[in-house]
Amino acid sequence: ALFCPEEALVAFTAEVMRIYCGAMFLFGLQVAFQMTFVSIGNAPCSIFVAVLRKFILLLPLIYILPRILPDQTRAVYMAEPVADVLAAIVTGLLFMMNFEKILERRAKATA
Repeated sequence: ALFCPEEALVAFTAEVMRIYCGAMFLFGLQVAFQMTFVSIGNAPCSIFVAVLRKFILLLPLIYILPRILPDQTRAVYMAEPVADVLAAIVTGLLFMMNFEKILERRAKATA
């Protein structure tokens, strides 16, 4: 409202910002997993996860979702939370697979 006096635009912006920020908490988890990958010596996995969210998922979703959903403007805003959810799922799976390998290596090293 500070930058635009038009009430319809302010209402629309408030609604889509809720959508846009809907999965933002997953981003924090993803960053934590990325840092864990770096700390356990798997930097390539960390780089893949970072590239996955913004380039592999988000950019195509910005073009795909408006063709699928009826409201094209909202569809563009939906791309961010959809990319966050998908990236969080992939990151979680990669973390579980790699963490088990790290635990196995450490168990062998201490035995």
